[in-house]
Amino acid sequence: MGKGGGTFERLLDKATSQLLLETDWESILQICDLIRQGDTQAKYAIGAIKKKLMDKNPHVALYGLEVLESVVKNCGPDSP
Repeated sequence: MGKGGGTFERLLDKATSQLLLETDWESILQICDLIRQGDTQAKYAIGAIKKKLMDKNPHVALYGLEVLESVVKNCGPDSP
C-alpha cells in the first residue's frame, strides 16, 4: 500500500460517496497530490479507483470516473 494509503482510501471514499450532490474537487485534488508526491503508488491508486468504477451504485461509478479522469490529466508521465 505504501505511505499515505489510509489517507488515500479516506479521500477516495469521500470523493466517490453516493451521498454527494456534486463533485468533491477538494478531495480529488488531494488524491492527485498524494499520487504526484509519491505518497501513494500509482498502481495501487488505479486499482482502488477501478473498484469504485465497478460499484453497483451508478453515482459511485460516475464519481469514480471523475477521479480517474483527474488523475490521468494531472498525474501523467510529464509530472515530476
